[in-house]
Amino acid sequence: MPSEYNKQQRKQLELYFRCLSSVCTDSVMGYHYIPFGFPFTDRFLRRSSMKKAFSAWSVTNKESLLSRIHWLLEDGLREEYKKLHMSLAARNEVSRKRYVESSVDHPDHAKVVIVNAFLNQFPSGEIAAFGGAWAIYMCNMGIAYGYLTKEEAWGMKLKAAHHLQNCYKSWEDYLAAFAAGNSYFASDSEMKMQAHITSRASTLLGSSTLAMDKAKWGLA
Repeated sequence: MPSEYNKQQRKQLELYFRCLSSVCTDSVMGYHYIPFGFPFTDRFLRRSSMKKAFSAWSVTNKESLLSRIHWLLEDGLREEYKKLHMSLAARNEVSRKRYVESSVDHPDHAKVVIVNAFLNQFPSGEIAAFGGAWAIYMCNMGIAYGYLTKEEAWGMKLKAAHHLQNCYKSWEDYLAAFAAGNSYFASDSEMKMQAHITSRASTLLGSSTLAMDKAKWGLA
């Protein structure tokens, strides 16, 4: 790890990285993950949550992990989302409603519904939060699985955090963007996958929380 960070700074940054990526787990493990990360000795966690995530992303070794992390940071459906966002934003309310209704038989109808739903809540249309969060989460899983060294993961996590801070000005903005990107990626037009994000937001933004105390936005 870079020598310009002392032990306490690294500890704070690792907590910040875990806060950023905690939205990637929809299990109760998320509450354990923020303060402790992935325990090397907990076989249940290794065989359940991490295995499930790697399987979903088709990660089987170091090469496939690095390829997926690169895609998440460089692509992550950002331009695709933003293009649709801008198209809808350029229309008035009546025109947008007609467009959404007319796309009901289109394969991407769910994505149209999602972008439209987040249009006012999320005016920038920048879903880098989705790719950045998952890239950090995969780095931490990569360490636990032995695919990445701590030094390799540190550089990628720091890069992701800096990029996210350039895109968003607060935890609120970041979480809204992740919710949009997460729904878009899964074509979850009914927003069934948002409950854990709301729960994690409560952990990060509520009174006496990690985010407001030790992991303030912009820490990296």
